[in-house]
Amino acid sequence: MTDPALIAQLPMFSSLAAETLRALAGELVELRLPAATTLGQDDALYLVVSGKLRVCAAPSMGDDQCVGAGGCMGEVALLTGQPCADTATATEDTVLLRLTRAAFDHVGEAHPDVIARVAEVALPRVREIRARLALSRVFGPLDEPTLRALYEKAAWRQLECGEVLCRQGEPGEEMYIVVQGRLRFAAETPTGERDLGEVGAGESIGEFALLSAGGTPANRRTATVYALRQSDLLVVRRELFESLICCSPQAMTRLARQIVERDLRVSRAAPRAMSATVIAVVGLQIRPALAELAGQLAEALGALGPTLHLDPGRFEQRYGKPGAAQTPCDHPGSLLIGAWLDEREHEHAFLVHDAAQALGPDGQLTPWARRSVENADLILLAAAGPGEPAPTPVETALLASGSGARRELVLLHAADCPAPSGAADWLRSRRDGPFAVQAHHHIRRGCGPDFRRLARRLSGRPVGLALSGGGARGWAHVGVLRAIEEAGLELDFLGGSSMGAILAAAYALDWSAEKLQALAARFSDPRKLFDYTLPYTSIMATRNITALLQTLVGETRIEDTWRPCFCVSANLTRGEEQIHRAGPLWQALRAGMAFPALFAPVLQDGCVLVDGGAANNLPIDRMRELCPTGTVIGVDLVAKSPLSGPYDFGMSLSGWEAALARLVPHARQLKAPTLLDIVAGVMYSNDRYRLNAARHCADLLIRVPVERYGMMAYEKYQEIIEAGYVAAKEQLKAFVDKLA
Repeated sequence: MTDPALIAQLPMFSSLAAETLRALAGELVELRLPAATTLGQDDALYLVVSGKLRVCAAPSMGDDQCVGAGGCMGEVALLTGQPCADTATATEDTVLLRLTRAAFDHVGEAHPDVIARVAEVALPRVREIRARLALSRVFGPLDEPTLRALYEKAAWRQLECGEVLCRQGEPGEEMYIVVQGRLRFAAETPTGERDLGEVGAGESIGEFALLSAGGTPANRRTATVYALRQSDLLVVRRELFESLICCSPQAMTRLARQIVERDLRVSRAAPRAMSATVIAVVGLQIRPALAELAGQLAEALGALGPTLHLDPGRFEQRYGKPGAAQTPCDHPGSLLIGAWLDEREHEHAFLVHDAAQALGPDGQLTPWARRSVENADLILLAAAGPGEPAPTPVETALLASGSGARRELVLLHAADCPAPSGAADWLRSRRDGPFAVQAHHHIRRGCGPDFRRLARRLSGRPVGLALSGGGARGWAHVGVLRAIEEAGLELDFLGGSSMGAILAAAYALDWSAEKLQALAARFSDPRKLFDYTLPYTSIMATRNITALLQTLVGETRIEDTWRPCFCVSANLTRGEEQIHRAGPLWQALRAGMAFPALFAPVLQDGCVLVDGGAANNLPIDRMRELCPTGTVIGVDLVAKSPLSGPYDFGMSLSGWEAALARLVPHARQLKAPTLLDIVAGVMYSNDRYRLNAARHCADLLIRVPVERYGMMAYEKYQEIIEAGYVAAKEQLKAFVDKLA
């Protein structure tokens, strides 16, 4: 047993009570190290009683140091649970006291002030290690003197969840490097905030203002920045930044590249869902099925990057201390757990915290659940099977946690569920207000494609497909979808206009290739679809098509498709495009394919809606909004203008003469476009103009030549489908090879 009086002379433990010192005396083991002996790496704390150690730091972690009597090494290992990365050699005969991790945990249970004291000593070193890593990620490799000077001169700042770092329009005289945590930045507009993105550990923000002269308009902040969770930042002021650039020009190159990459992401769209690093899966109900969700999600994320799945049992097994998961967040041991989890976050692309059982007997979040949500970038609220869709006690408890993480809803269905339902009921009280969620997901138990889709969406890597309108030419999309499947691409978002919207919705419902072919066959006979009427508003009454759409999708709502989808229509009353993301699916499709003058418009909420092609025939820009950091594919049905002639008419034109010229063989030759041709020409011109403006939103634009088919050639669906397949297969090959 070590003499407690000797322990009391060591700076690390000198302030501890006598009772605590006696407990430590029973755990500390004396170790004598002859000169020139190297100390092996482990997860123990070493206290130098006499003699001296030369500690060789891990690469990029600082200079070598000499530790004499009263000093220590290995405290970071105790704090993080990782073996010490430093190596130490005795420069003379040295006497050490060794405290193993197991002994530390044993003493800490009865004497938490030991934990608090070790944490107090170790945390500055832990902060330095993380800060150096973050600086190296932002500025690239720096020589040791430059890195040390940068670290020592930079200031630290800690933000609480929801705290504002800087506001748009303020002068910018400093940049910020995220050492730990996550920040959100948004532009303030007359209509409210517009999300621009997020930055996490090892990323910077605010540097653009430092690249301009102080006091100029360009020196103003272009966004307001908030903390999404508790965050530690390094603050680099202008003078320090400019001195760094002078001595290390390559740092400017590295930083400029990051600024350009981030601005390109932002310029594509206003992202509503960015990638998440730490995901907390919180059960809204007590259901056995929910216990599987986090594990299956972690498995799917594992294909995208190193992933760690932690529930209370897994955490305690890896952490090495039974019962640690239920350590209260205000306990001194919580510092050790937090540091350990931070290390795991740095080691993995994704952490999945499993809090399926979120509430304790007192109706409050368990310590594990609270820790999970406070550390999370994203909280997945999970529900399985039938249940009360009103806000749950779990969500009420979450409000008290103060977490700023965005929330999304997962509805888990049976493995053999033919079609999801009920999302609208769950979303009704979660569209806005304190219980709002930013997205929802339908998942089948054990369904690999569903979990892979969830993983891609959460990691910011979804694949979205936008399909254009074109009447019968739209059947080419069936062939395109077949080619996409054969290329091994899985789709996560679908959207389109007119016929493109119908096929996007069908695919979002998981219709098979055979079912899509059968759909084309049902549309192939115009006599069963077209119901001519007095052409007051339209040539067709459109009852037959309405009935067909109702038969095809029944009462399915847009919120209840396996893959999220949307439909575009043109709102003539408001003079704008209308994006349908909620409500009865058949109604949205009916509005989106109401070709002006041919099919009857739709009256919805007092507004007249017609074919989406009149506003946005190929909505790749809207798809980019859903996939700001993912892959967007558009399918352009290339056709010539319906007004390509040849025509022969003058400055005035009589409809009677034009009709007579068609009916009477020897009448005066007069060739003019029909009313439908004019409408189609207007839509064609708008389509080309809109596509040219939004072309940059697509990572791949598949062009399918369908000039030889008319818009009403529904009976030629088999040829059109094959044309889409052949064109897409050729263009996809190079694209998929590039992705690989």
